Amino acid sequence: MSKVRSLSFLFLSISLFSLIGCETDIDIIAPQKDVTVIYGLLEEAKTQHFIRINKAFIGEESANVLAATSGVNEYSEEELQAVVIELNKQTGQETNRWVLQSTYSTDKEEGVFFSDSNKVYSFNANLNLNSLYRIECTVNVEGENTKIVSAETSLIGNGVAPVTLVKPRLANTTSEDRAELDFVSNGEYRNTYEITWQRPAGGISFTAYYRFYYTEVDLATQVRSRDSLLYTIGTKRISTSDADNTGSIDFTMNPEEFYIRMNTAFDDYNFTNPTFDRIASDTIEFFMEVADNTLATYIEVNQPSTEIAQESPDYTNVNNGIGIFASRYLASTRIKESPENVKSGRVFNSASLEELLYSNQVNSVTVLDNGEEVPDSQLTSRKGFKVAGGRCNDLTKTCR
Repeated sequence: MSKVRSLSFLFLSISLFSLIGCETDIDIIAPQKDVTVIYGLLEEAKTQHFIRINKAFIGEESANVLAATSGVNEYSEEELQAVVIELNKQTGQETNRWVLQSTYSTDKEEGVFFSDSNKVYSFNANLNLNSLYRIECTVNVEGENTKIVSAETSLIGNGVAPVTLVKPRLANTTSEDRAELDFVSNGEYRNTYEITWQRPAGGISFTAYYRFYYTEVDLATQVRSRDSLLYTIGTKRISTSDADNTGSIDFTMNPEEFYIRMNTAFDDYNFTNPTFDRIASDTIEFFMEVADNTLATYIEVNQPSTEIAQESPDYTNVNNGIGIFASRYLASTRIKESPENVKSGRVFNSASLEELLYSNQVNSVTVLDNGEEVPDSQLTSRKGFKVAGGRCNDLTKTCR
């Protein structure tokens, strides 16, 4: 090979290396494209309705840094105008519309996203079960074409009559012991206990809960600290073909589990040197969350995966955006008319309340070498529960 040819190859190699070296700076961030995110759940029984409308964000910083930056995922007033339109289900004609008003919420829990204040949108209206509701957002972001982002939902509801708890029933009596919750029978826990709710039209997924209220009173200062414990009874889903009709939905709970939970949730009370009173409510609040088909599907899709592949499919009913616009219904046995006047959940009968206060049901036993059985612990007698102020009564509204 001639020297000239060798020099030619060397020059070509240097040139290629130089060209490759010039391409080391790679822009890994794609050009920004506006993506609108909507989260809204309409409730037939409410008159003020809140909706979150945000935009996806991208930038040089990490997602955690950007999420904690105020306003990075919010539209300005010039960039977004949003309305909710009421439509006749049969004709599709518009019967009403409300312009969404923006406000800032300051009660968001701390987390990954900026929480000092967050922009939310709201409108005030009495909603109609026979109507369809459409959210329409006109988005005009600088550098992009104006777009319309929309979604539709019908409502879940029971009309003017609220959804009520069928079992355990509400006793129609003013007597002290109304025997609405009989978890204990003949000194033994019942094996199962039926919980039955009315089922509103439009509901697909139903989740039942109960809540136990209690108050702790500092003996030195008399300061009262009120709290509660929430437990899930179960979730049921019906077929979409049954959703248009009202009916009932049945759950079962284990009464013994309630006392076990009271035993594990509370520390043993110091009877020899008490510093506070632990006052138990003699009622349990039952409530139920109802989701329409759109919301139920969204929840199911976004549940934690038990499969090896953890990636979940995307689910949205928002056109030209992402998110969820759906309906839910919340039913409860407890209605707080004022801080002093509260309609109850369901009241413990005497045997069930005494089991909470003075439980003699043994959780476990230790067998000694001589065969003697010694109780390791009792479920609730060591928790120091008291009941103050007389038994609960819906008519006099003396429930706690």
